[in-house]
This record gives sequence, C-alpha cells and structure tokens, in this order.
Amino acid sequence: MSQILLLTKNILSNQVLQEKFQQLNYEVWCSARLVEQVQQFSTPPTVIQQFQTVVFSKTISDSEVEGLLEFFSRYSIAILRETETLPSPEEQTKWLELGMHDWLLETDNLIDLREKLSQTKITVMKNMESSKRVVSFSKVNVKKDIDPSQVQLTGRERKLLDVLIKAEGNLITRTELCEKIWSDGKTSSNMSQLSCMVNRIKRKFKDHGIEENIILTQWGKGYQLSESFYQQYAERKQQVYQ
Repeated sequence: MSQILLLTKNILSNQVLQEKFQQLNYEVWCSARLVEQVQQFSTPPTVIQQFQTVVFSKTISDSEVEGLLEFFSRYSIAILRETETLPSPEEQTKWLELGMHDWLLETDNLIDLREKLSQTKITVMKNMESSKRVVSFSKVNVKKDIDPSQVQLTGRERKLLDVLIKAEGNLITRTELCEKIWSDGKTSSNMSQLSCMVNRIKRKFKDHGIEENIILTQWGKGYQLSESFYQQYAERKQQVYQ
C-alpha cells in the first residue's frame, strides 16, 4: 500500500481529501506538527523516508510552501499542492521550478486524483533513473577556481546545458527544450522533469563552489544561460552524448 504524507495546519480541514486518498487505497498520515519540525530544524524525522508522496494542504501559505519545497525537493518524493483554483501558467512555471509536481483541486474526483498521484510518482521514478546515469562534464578552458570536470551530470542534464550553450545566451522556451531533449516533446511529465533538471544542474554547480545561477529563468517564457557562464563555455567543442 502506498503512503501519503499530508501536511496541514488544521487536520480537521483536510478530512474530505484524506478520505478520498483512503478510497484509492492509500495509507495517509495527516500531520500539523511535522510542518513546524521541518520549518524549525530542516531535518526530517526518519519516518519521512517511508512516504512516496507529500501533499501540502491549502491551509499552508504560499510562502511557507516555498520554504517546505526547498527542503522536500532534495528527496525522491512526489510533491503536490492542494488548492481551490489552478495557478496561472506563469505561477505554475515558478512552482515547478521550485520542485512542485502537480496541484490537487477541490473539484477533482477520485479518477482525477488517481491519475495525478500516479503521474507524479512516474515522474519521480524517471528522475531517479536519470540521476543514476551520470557522465562527467568535459573539461573546458575556464577560470582556475572552477573545475567542471568534477561536476557530474546525467546525459539529459548535459544535453540540456549544451542546448542552452548553442543558443548563445538567448532565451529558449520550455516547449523548445522539451522537443530537443525528448522524442515525445512537450508533455506534462517532461515539463515537470525539465524543471527538476534545471534545479539539479544549478545545485550541482553550486555544490562545486559556483555561487551564481548559471541558468536564468524567465517566468512563463523559458531559460537562458547567464552571460558570464556563457562566455566561459561558448568556445567548447560540441559534446558527444553517451
């Protein structure tokens, strides 16, 4: 039986949603205290590791969700947000960048919930498989304090970065990137994976001492490389993917 962690500020307000999950044969743990624990200590109790999905209740503010996303997006767990209305396309792009996978609407019936939960878990599994297939970023002529050979990127992450480099610092839309990276082009799953890939690339370079955001996000439009990063990498030869 799959397990869902439902984070809320008021357990009573989420009884209907909890019952819907249970009708779909999910085991649900609804917690208000855990929200405070993560916010205060940023350290997950061991119990979090048993969940495949986390849902942020509508009782939690957007600013609080943003902070929680910073924490939960580090882990291989499907992340959804309960809401009364679907955010605008621009807002969806922003939240996807932060690590959100999908939204649960009050009007969703059991079939809607079933499919959303299933699709987000598939997306997380694809990301996990992709992360296992790491390749080294080829060494290039850059500043001495940056050693790209130490940055491990997956094949798709490397391809994404190369597409942005070939754009010569210009903006590339999310749709265009999906079409260049996946054979089936733009799908909900691929759009979500794209956001996760961008976040992982940024994090990997920061983990190696590169503090600037090498990929800039234009909300509702797409991505482009930062000017300084592009200048350092523009002359490298075309990469061959494994």
